[in-house]
Amino acid sequence: MNSKVQTPISLVLPDDEPDDTGPVTLGEDYWRKLGEHTKLEQDEIEPALGEFKKLHAMNLTHLLNQLVLIKANIEKNGTTSKKQMTLLRKTLQHYANAIRDFQYITELNTPPRIYRNQKRIALEGSFPELANPFPGSRNIPYNTFYRTLQKRTVQNRDGIRELLRKFLPNRLSWTESERRARPDVYSSGRAPDIYSPFVDSTARFIIGTFGGCALVVPMMVMVFQPSLTKTLITVCVAVVLFALALSLVFETDNKDTISATATYAAVLVVFVGTSTGQS
Repeated sequence: MNSKVQTPISLVLPDDEPDDTGPVTLGEDYWRKLGEHTKLEQDEIEPALGEFKKLHAMNLTHLLNQLVLIKANIEKNGTTSKKQMTLLRKTLQHYANAIRDFQYITELNTPPRIYRNQKRIALEGSFPELANPFPGSRNIPYNTFYRTLQKRTVQNRDGIRELLRKFLPNRLSWTESERRARPDVYSSGRAPDIYSPFVDSTARFIIGTFGGCALVVPMMVMVFQPSLTKTLITVCVAVVLFALALSLVFETDNKDTISATATYAAVLVVFVGTSTGQS
């Protein structure tokens, strides 16, 4: 019986794979341009961060196929070897790292389109031989999605601000800085990340007015021609409407809705108790 472990295909250890990047030879001119490009980006917040989603997918598929071949070989022979276990361990490590890398790069924030275009154009200008490695073909290697490490600040949405945004012109809903940074999104009519000061101020005014009316109106109803039945019905209706407004219009979470509704009901109950005691 042949105890030698057979392999269905010649597998190469990942660390020993040849360095074959394609037709472009990275000569002295490239390293000079790399230094010049790095100097140009010193004033930038961060360098270009290309996503290269297809390349990540290709790498993951390649590593997966290597693991499949190793698994098939072990199942066929019913045994393994020290060399094969070394290959398995390294391939699993590479596969896990590739998954984490892919997850990390795809979870980075999306910068404005003008930022992405600027990064791509700057790279193509600094490295023209890489921007067009195959003259005469439609090969554009730098044409990938670019990400950013900068955190994207998105203001919480609520019914009042969204209602104002839908009925007001876009120029009143967007800040000037965001209009310049995201002209494509602005032109499409979608919501901004940060509402304009005008929308914010108007929304706060509406919310403040609603809060005052939510207390004053029920009290006025209970004061005129007071009766116990009328007072109880008014309190119940007011509390239900207040809870509906919080949950539907302002989209508060469960804990905040319960706390605010209980506080509102307590204020009305105190008023009812005071007015009943005086009568």
